[in-house]
Amino acid sequence: MNPDDLVRPFVITGGRTRTTNASLRIETMVQATTDRVSGVTFEAARILELCREPLSVGEIAGRLELPLGVAMVLVDDLVADDRLTVHHSDPVDIELSVLTRMIDRVRAL
Repeated sequence: MNPDDLVRPFVITGGRTRTTNASLRIETMVQATTDRVSGVTFEAARILELCREPLSVGEIAGRLELPLGVAMVLVDDLVADDRLTVHHSDPVDIELSVLTRMIDRVRAL
């Protein structure tokens, strides 16, 4: 990433640093409910494109090279806008292979 192309995280999130959805976590799986990406920011459109298949919030942050907090705020906005649906799961029920993959991707950040 070129430093000249950097957009400050507070610009992307409109100054917000926290989500309104307390159940949204790094391992939370989300999926797009629509193919429509009009009317959203560039970053939100990229999230919707990635989430045609279920993807964790941590994986979204990693793939888009965004700070985790920024990704969580953007995902939270898309969930509130009914553009993403949350697949709730009990953390105990997460398969070991999925958990290992998420840990590896978070470390890569």
